Parts: sequence; structure tokens; C-alpha cells
Amino acid sequence: MKRLWLLLLAGLLLLSACTATPQSEIMVQPVRFYYRTAQTDFTVEDGIIRAELRDLGSKTYTDLELFRLYFEGPRSEDLILPISPDTELDSVSRTKGGTISFRLKRSRESSAEFDEALSCACLAKTALELDGVHEVSFQITNPNGVVDELTLTQKDLALFDTGETPEAIELTLYYSDDSGSLLLTEKQKIAPVPKNELPAKALELLLSGPKSAGMKSALPPGTAVQDASVSDGVCTVDFNGEFYNNRPKTEQAEQLAVLSVVNTLCELDGITQVQILSQGRMLERYTFLDLSQPLSLDDAVVGPVREELGEFTGVLCLPDPQEPLLHRLTVRTKARGVSKETALLMTLINRASQNGLANPLSNSLAPLSVSTDGVQCLVMLPRDLLPQDAEQRALTLRSITATLCSLPWIEEVAIWEETDLLTSRPLKPEKNWFFATFNPGQTQPGAVIS
Repeated sequence: MKRLWLLLLAGLLLLSACTATPQSEIMVQPVRFYYRTAQTDFTVEDGIIRAELRDLGSKTYTDLELFRLYFEGPRSEDLILPISPDTELDSVSRTKGGTISFRLKRSRESSAEFDEALSCACLAKTALELDGVHEVSFQITNPNGVVDELTLTQKDLALFDTGETPEAIELTLYYSDDSGSLLLTEKQKIAPVPKNELPAKALELLLSGPKSAGMKSALPPGTAVQDASVSDGVCTVDFNGEFYNNRPKTEQAEQLAVLSVVNTLCELDGITQVQILSQGRMLERYTFLDLSQPLSLDDAVVGPVREELGEFTGVLCLPDPQEPLLHRLTVRTKARGVSKETALLMTLINRASQNGLANPLSNSLAPLSVSTDGVQCLVMLPRDLLPQDAEQRALTLRSITATLCSLPWIEEVAIWEETDLLTSRPLKPEKNWFFATFNPGQTQPGAVIS
């Protein structure tokens, strides 16, 4: 345990000491128990810890009995016990000189320095309000036999009362919009935690759901995080079995679930990719998506769609790297002085292969022209854009056709390579092109497993 961590924190917590539960009736034996707030808020005085006023009645408590009562936790739903479940209160003793000593045993090694500091500060502030107590001593025995020792007095706390709060950490969390079409971001601030605990904390907030209207969690019900660690820029997340067993039934919902995790974690410093496991096992495929390789942030699936800026929702139909089938990915794109057909096709051409979705288009050259004639879209491509391999070439034509036919007013596509018509007739999407049932003209998600 680092003394500096605790003392700096204790100085911060001193600001909240003046706030206590209002006394609505005469109490026989009042005592203040200091607990952690359920929702940390650095913008208010009592946003970190708060005193809960208890009436002990006429019963006489020993110090050990009193703090065993404390360890039972608060009665208010706005407060939580700051002591971790793997920490046991072994003994409490007091000297004639006014020192109260806590002996704690920890059954599991902990690296959560901020949480340790907060728990000691809460206990110290509670003990220092007892009659005759001037000093609080801690001895914490770790599983490896090492004993951490710390002594605090009211003077120690006051010396570090700078009136300043440590800078809160702001996390960017990705949730699904209400329609299940795109991801939306929400900023949430949390109390400082060690860097290695940030991934698990971010996922904990992600699983608890958004605070803003118009959003919802994209993750399957019952999902919980078993472990999250970072090595060489890759965050490996191990979810419980419900993450896989309750996986979404539509491809779009599945993509949002996976990318809500990936995008949230890739916002953290030092994380560029995310590897997803379930119960310690590698998932070759969720239902539609390949999860065998690390995934990276995808900002094309993030809204909102700002129609006043020419943005709209489109569907990219991208090949699977292993099978000659197409996936559908709903994205936010923008018509920058061009038609929506041209804008969507350019988004497809410029899309990089990532996250288990390939793109066989060779470069970012613009199509020569894109036009519509009734329900038919006419596309003229440069000669070097399409792959030379016959199978990949056919798959690319399907990708272009299905992407353009996701626009409600397009039913078929005729594709030219400069002056050569590539197919004997205009193409229409067919069900066997896709992993999931495809409805031409459907821009919203909702395809079911075929």
C-alpha cells in the first residue's frame, strides 16, 4: 500500500466530512459510519464518501462489535461498503493512549491502490469520531504473508487537505442507439484507478447501461467480465458463458455487441486491438463474425446521423475472408456533393479490410460514373479496380450490387468496366449470397439467421 496514495485521498475525503445524514429524531447513541458513494461524483462535496448516521440505541458495543456492524454495510442504497469481499476484519483493539488498531486479512492479492486507500480512509474517519480515539493503525496481512502497515491521525488528514480533487478519468462508452442501427457514445467520469484496472472498469460501466436517453446496452443479457488484461497493445477480455450462449440472433445486433466492447476499450491509452474470449476459450466465430483474431476500433458504425450535413445510413456488403459469402455492416456515410449511390459506393471502395470483414477492391480510385434509371443503378468502373481472380471478381460484383441495393430505391445494378458490360444482365441480390437473410431495400437491421 502506498502511503502517498492514501494521504492524498484522505485529504480529498476530508472535504466530505461535514456532510452527514440529517437527524430527524432524537438518537440515544448516534454514530457516523463513513461509506463510499455508489456513484462517484467529484463535482459535489460528498461525492466520494458520505457519513451514514446510525443509532446504536442503549446497547453497549465493543470496538470489534461496532466495526463488525460497520462491515455489514450501509442501509442507504446510495452508499456501498468500501471494503472488498476478500478482506476480513480479524481484530480491533484500543490503547489507553487513544490508538485504535485494525488487523485485516486479505485472502487475495490486490493491486487496486485507490480502492485500498479509500477503504482505509473510510475506516479511519469512522474511528476518529469515536470518543477518545486520536490515532488509527492498520495492519493488513496479504496472502503471501507480507504485512502492510499504516498509521493515520486527524492531523495527517488535515495536512493533506489541499481543497483540490484528483483529476477524474473520463471514459468514452459505446452503446447501441434505440433502433439497433448504430453505436452512440456517452462520456462518464470515474474516480482515478490504476491503469491496469481501467479496462475492467470501462466494461463494468458498459454492462451497467447508459445514463442518456436514446441509448441501450448492446451486450447480451447476463454478460459479465471474468478478466481483462493488456499486453503489447492488445486487450484480452474474457467474458462468461452468457456472452456466447445468449449471443444476438441478428448479424447487425451481433456487430454492435462486439464493436461496443472493441470501440470502448480502444479509446483507452495503450489499447489498439481487442481479443474476445468466453470462459477462457477462443471463439472462432460468434455466429456471423470471426472472433479468432484481435479486433480494432471502427468509427464508421458510430452515429448520430446528421442529416443536415448530408449524412445518411447505408449498408456495406463485405465478403467473409474465409467463405464466399457476404456480411452486412450498417455504417454512417456522407454525400459530399454527390449522389447517395456514389457516396455509398465510394465508402465501400475506401473501406479497409478489418474485423473479419474483407474488401477485395484494390484501391481508392473513384468509379467513372454512377447513375440511376428508375430502379436500376448503372455503375461504370475503372479497369484496374476489380481483382483479376475470377472467384474474387464475382464476389466483388456481388458486394457492389448488394451494397447499392441496400438503398430502398435500387432493385438491380448493371456494372461496366469502362466500355465492357461485365454481366449479361443486371444483377439482383440473392439470398444465398449472405450469411443472413437479405431483404433488398432494407436499410435497417433485422435479418435473422438463415
